[in-house]
Amino acid sequence: MPDQARVLALLDELQAAEQRGAAALGRWIACCNDPVLRAGLRVVRARDLAHATLASTRLEELGGQPHSIVSPRLDELCALLGAPGASDRVKLGILLARFPEGTRDPFEAVLGTLETDDETRTLLDGVRDDDRLGLDWLHGIAHAPPVMPRERVGEREQAGVAAFLAALRAALVGAAEVGAAWAGVSPSDGLRGGLRTIAARHSAHAALASERLRELGGQPEATMLAPAVLGDAHAWYGAPERSDDTKLARLLDPAGPCRAPLEAVERVAASLLEDVETREMLRLIAASEQATLAWLAAYRAAAAAPAVA
Repeated sequence: MPDQARVLALLDELQAAEQRGAAALGRWIACCNDPVLRAGLRVVRARDLAHATLASTRLEELGGQPHSIVSPRLDELCALLGAPGASDRVKLGILLARFPEGTRDPFEAVLGTLETDDETRTLLDGVRDDDRLGLDWLHGIAHAPPVMPRERVGEREQAGVAAFLAALRAALVGAAEVGAAWAGVSPSDGLRGGLRTIAARHSAHAALASERLRELGGQPEATMLAPAVLGDAHAWYGAPERSDDTKLARLLDPAGPCRAPLEAVERVAASLLEDVETREMLRLIAASEQATLAWLAAYRAAAAAPAVA
């Protein structure tokens, strides 16, 4: 199969599988009794939805149309995961049996052939990172005992985490907008694909924060970044005359704009003693944001490396 046709087929299959998987996880979440497992499933579902949108958008940009249907095997798995009768641990075992530790990377063969489409390659590379993080977490929790839900969370802890989720959501919405603006002016196909995936990741995490905040009685839209702050960041990272390396250097600086929010997420997650569901969501968000910084640092290092003859 020619490379272009292979890429279009992969993107089509990806958008269909991620949509179907997200729908199944939504049904599982609705009947999941373990708050820690539920938190992880919510993060995976949010990312699956983001991946489906990314794949559909890129597919259409390359001249394709989404029309694929999932395989019978995947359809059967999703039906089992969404069924209300089976226990959470049975479902988790079924899921991980399909994706055992050390499974061959399904993206590997295709990514190795994308020598002329850096944008799609790095976009899919980011999707792969998300999937790896989710599967690693699920394998880890499979070895831990189930967690029983608490009847209630103390008012002080609930009020504190609600305020933090509101601020986190606002910051993530802004980060997604700025990342998209940067992607729109980057001359590098490879960086552009990565930035698009990162912006989608921020948006998914913002949606999670909004969802959890509403459950805690908060109003997500009541907290927004100051327009001047967002405007300055948008103008700085969205400036086409400013080099990607200059932008990366500022973002990756230990004293740069993304370190403090990440440290705050980790700090708040560690402080939560009763709201284990929010704690686990924040831990997973922090791990993903660490992966974002690692990818950007690796990209910058590779871009600066001398070309091999």
